Amino acid sequence: MRILQVIHDYLPLHAAGSEIYTASLCRALADAGHDVAVFTCEENRALDQWSLTEREHDGIPVFEGIYNRIYHDLSEQWDDPPMAAVFDGVCERWQPDLVHVQGLQFVGGVSTLRAARARAKAVVMTLHEYWWLCPRAGLMYDLEGRACEQATSTDCARCVDIYPIDRERWSDAACDDAHAELGDRRWFARALDGRAADLAAAVELVDRFIAPSEFLGARFAAAGLPRDKLIVSDYGFPRPTLLGPGRVAAVPGAEGVASSAAGSEDRLESSGRPLRVGFIGTLSDYKGAEVFARAVARTGLGPEALRASVHGHLDWFPEVAERLRGLAADCVALDLAGPFAPHERDAIFARLDVLVVPSLWWENSPLTIHEAHQRGVPVFTSDRGGMAELVSRGGGRVFPPGDDAALARLLQHVVSDPREVDAMRATIPVVKPIEDDVSLIERLGAELGAG
Repeated sequence: MRILQVIHDYLPLHAAGSEIYTASLCRALADAGHDVAVFTCEENRALDQWSLTEREHDGIPVFEGIYNRIYHDLSEQWDDPPMAAVFDGVCERWQPDLVHVQGLQFVGGVSTLRAARARAKAVVMTLHEYWWLCPRAGLMYDLEGRACEQATSTDCARCVDIYPIDRERWSDAACDDAHAELGDRRWFARALDGRAADLAAAVELVDRFIAPSEFLGARFAAAGLPRDKLIVSDYGFPRPTLLGPGRVAAVPGAEGVASSAAGSEDRLESSGRPLRVGFIGTLSDYKGAEVFARAVARTGLGPEALRASVHGHLDWFPEVAERLRGLAADCVALDLAGPFAPHERDAIFARLDVLVVPSLWWENSPLTIHEAHQRGVPVFTSDRGGMAELVSRGGGRVFPPGDDAALARLLQHVVSDPREVDAMRATIPVVKPIEDDVSLIERLGAELGAG
């Protein structure tokens, strides 16, 4: 098959979960004999918005539409015909059999779906977050720091009123005074009514939706996504190259990643060294890095008992970074280690006893949890969404979202009884290989006439 992946950002400049997963899937599809390319976007003020650049990443062709965040109306967040025209031109040249959508923000939205439907034999979309439901980058997490139970035009208008709005298009006369009670926010609420209608219609443009967690699938089904179009299938992962002393990869047929055969140097109980815990991810408010840092400080433990590292770009969310620096200045056990290169990922995990995933939003199926489990590292995570779902299978513990005191108690407990870490490691579930995802795309391509 000729498969065109569509995603809002891509490696190497953007390395969040969906980008990393998409790159892994591209490589695995190519290794399986398929022709694969990527359509994405990038900000480059030296070039015109909606121009096109081309490059390669890991041997995969990457078509990059230039998107300089120049808005004229909020609707361009979900429907951008000029960017869709760039995508359509790529499709005309590249002739994909199957378009696999990983993200639609900044890459044309529903207009790009219309173009994909017209050009390809099949359109499949993996739901990495809640973009289909939530106009704030699909986070379902508002500006006041609350995880949203549902998205409504009235509530969501508070998160998007910073964008330009075409007041004539969404005027009182054009919209029959809808949401008049909201005052100056009424134009944004009306635009979001339009967004909901456009996306409800766009469901017909997609043949299958893939939800990587039962939680996410249930959320979308409750929001009206047809169940006959919805497939629940967790992420697959390439095999890591470095697992740390005494560790084995989680592979099909394995009972776990830390058996009694693990080397004694890998057993925290007998090592006599401090507990090594880490946060890996985006240093934003909704990812909970501050929850982790506050918990480490609350333990009152020094580096002889606990060593905590925060891995992430400190310049992406300056306000969060400033608060993290303040916490680290007063806590000798906490190290703001910064980002790391992709080739260092295995080595970073090999130096951890526990990964902490303290996200405050409704995470889907965090890649870092799978990556930790694949490398024999237990996980402490928020009792919310797909995070709790993954750890319910073994290999970790949960704590109430945002409760740094509860996380601190959990850390103190395992420092005092390191056998707990060894026991959790023995219950880590098998992590699905990326080849299973290749098989799923192949099966869908055949079923939908694209294979």
